[in-house]
Amino acid sequence: MSDTATTTRSIRDFALAVRAALNDLPIDDVDDLTDGLEADLTEQAADFYAADAAASDCELGDPVVYADELRTAAGLPVRGVAPTVRVSRLRRLRTRTGAMRAGATRRIRSSAAGSQLLDFLVVLRPLWWVVRGWVVYVVAEIFLGGAISTVPSDPVRWLVLVAFVILSVQWGRGRWLPWRWLSGFRTVASVCTVFALPLVLIVTAHQASAQNSAVEDHNPYIAPGLMQNGQEVTNVFAYDADGQPLTDVQLFDQNGRALNVVNDPADTHYLPQFDAAGEQDMVVPSQMVPGGSGWNVFPLRRVSSTDIDYTFDSLGQVYQADAVPAPFPFAQVQPLVEVPEAGEPAPGPTASTAPAAGQ
Repeated sequence: MSDTATTTRSIRDFALAVRAALNDLPIDDVDDLTDGLEADLTEQAADFYAADAAASDCELGDPVVYADELRTAAGLPVRGVAPTVRVSRLRRLRTRTGAMRAGATRRIRSSAAGSQLLDFLVVLRPLWWVVRGWVVYVVAEIFLGGAISTVPSDPVRWLVLVAFVILSVQWGRGRWLPWRWLSGFRTVASVCTVFALPLVLIVTAHQASAQNSAVEDHNPYIAPGLMQNGQEVTNVFAYDADGQPLTDVQLFDQNGRALNVVNDPADTHYLPQFDAAGEQDMVVPSQMVPGGSGWNVFPLRRVSSTDIDYTFDSLGQVYQADAVPAPFPFAQVQPLVEVPEAGEPAPGPTASTAPAAGQ
C-alpha cells in the first residue's frame, strides 16, 4: 500500500470521527457541515506534502475540535459535553496495518534489488489469484464433502473450481465487491490461503503419488511370460490323440514348473489379448487351482471387451464372473497316426480318418 493510500484512509477515518462528533445535530445539518469534507482534507494534505516533501505524515488534528469549529462557523451551538469519539478496532487495525505495509514497501524499494523483487511479485499477482481460488475450493470441499480432494473428480466439481478461480481473480482486480465487508473477507481468505497452501500442496503430491502407484499396481502386464518365435503367447489349446479338444489341462516344463503365459502369476489378475477384430479382450487364470495362480490350466478363460469396465483407467477392470471358455481355434484337428515299427508297411488312410485342420 502506498503513502497516498494510507493518507486517504486516515482522511476517511478523520471525517467519520468529525461526523460522529456532530451526531447530536439533525442529519441535514450534519450533511451541510461535512459536505465535501474529504475533498477539502485531501487538498490540504496535498498542499502539505508539496510544501514539505520530507514529511512522513500530515497531522489532521482533533476531530472533535474540528467539529466544534464547523459548528461555530455555521452559527450552531457547541456541544455541551464533548462526545467520546471512537474508531472501531478493526478500522484502527487496518490503518496500522496499512502504515506498516507502506513502511515495509519503502524500505524494500530503497534498494535496487528490493525494487526489482517487488516488481516481479506484482507480475505474479494473477497467478496468486488463481492459487487462492483453488485453495478456497479445496477448503470448501473439505467442509462440505468431508474429504480432501485437491483435484475435481467430476464435471460439476470442475465447474465449482472454475467459479472459485474467477471470483478470486475478480476480487484481485477489485471487482465484484458490492458490500464493504467483502473487502475484509477477501483479506481473511488471502491470509488463510497462505497458511493452507503448504498443506494443500503436500496432499496434492501425496494423492498424485498414490494414484500413480495404483495404476502401476493395477497394470497386470509387466513382461511376456511365454513366447513363440518372438511373439507373446496368451493362451494354449490342447487336443488329444483323436484330435478332440481338451479342457482344464495343466502344463509343466521340463523342471516341473508350471508353464505360465505371464511373468508374475501371483500378482497378475488378467492379461490383454486382441481378438480378430482388433478389440482388446482379457484372459484370466483358472480358479480351480488353490491359491488363485491357475495360469498353467489351459485353455484360459476369456473376458470379452464388451464386459470390461473402463471407469478407472484405460486398461479397465475385469471380473471373473464375466469370464467364459475361450473358443478353440479348431473344432477338431487331425488325429495322431501310430508310427509303424521298422520293416512294417505304413498304414494307409481309412474312411474314419478326420481331415487335417483347415482342409
